[in-house]
Amino acid sequence: KPIVADSLKTDITDVQAFVTAHFESTKISVSMLNNFFECPWTWYFRNFLKLPETKSASLSIGSAVHSSIEYILSEKTLPSKGQILDYLQYALTRESVTDESNMKQFIDEGYTAVQNWIDRYYADLAVDRVSERNISFRDKRFPNLSMYGKIDLTERFPDGSIIVSDFKTGSSKTSGVIEKYDNEGRLSKHLRQLAMYSYLIDGAEGNTVRESRLVFLEEDQKNKNALYSTHITTEQVDMLVRDIADYEQALIDETWTNRPCNNTGYGGQTCQYCARIEKILGK
Repeated sequence: KPIVADSLKTDITDVQAFVTAHFESTKISVSMLNNFFECPWTWYFRNFLKLPETKSASLSIGSAVHSSIEYILSEKTLPSKGQILDYLQYALTRESVTDESNMKQFIDEGYTAVQNWIDRYYADLAVDRVSERNISFRDKRFPNLSMYGKIDLTERFPDGSIIVSDFKTGSSKTSGVIEKYDNEGRLSKHLRQLAMYSYLIDGAEGNTVRESRLVFLEEDQKNKNALYSTHITTEQVDMLVRDIADYEQALIDETWTNRPCNNTGYGGQTCQYCARIEKILGK
């Protein structure tokens, strides 16, 4: 269950104590870790308290595209263009898109992304595949934590090898950006995501992922950055495990509130989550 919003305290020591008492009930996902190491207050509001937030248009389109690809993967044969368009409209309606002009624009944008994926990847998909796979694992090193992830696409090939893919909407990223460690020597959020998939599959079923992919659906498929492919190493998985250990320890010893905000998306200004806690604490 989400932690109820009235648990929001007005004293920092109360916040720390409350988090220490309850954080073990929050499953460890890669988005949670990414939020925590980007900004602890982002993690606090979004992952710990689970306060509801309004989705942006880009996130709504992204969710509809993901759902549409999942629909295609569930069918024995490739659906027609009309069927895909109908499903996109259905998915966008579930995302609470009601304005007719927005709906048309979002369907057009979503269909372009879906068709990009079909043109480049559909013919080569493994017969043995699972979309939107939920996977969980309990690591003996962290007996009080539960690890969880949802993998957009898992493919298994006759030789026993596994390829995992994560679908991205929005602009693509260069390999230099994806592979750049942060100022604490930690994996980027993209590499951490792929490392989490390898960690979960190894932990849950004892298998090694041969190839890990980031598929940027809206990118021109002639652009080399439309697909990022790598093999996650043991060292990178070990770095992820260190992140989990650091996360747990920071919450146990109540030092997480001292972590700096590394959110660079606000042009040097205070991020919305830091601003929210400052207002609550009366700073």
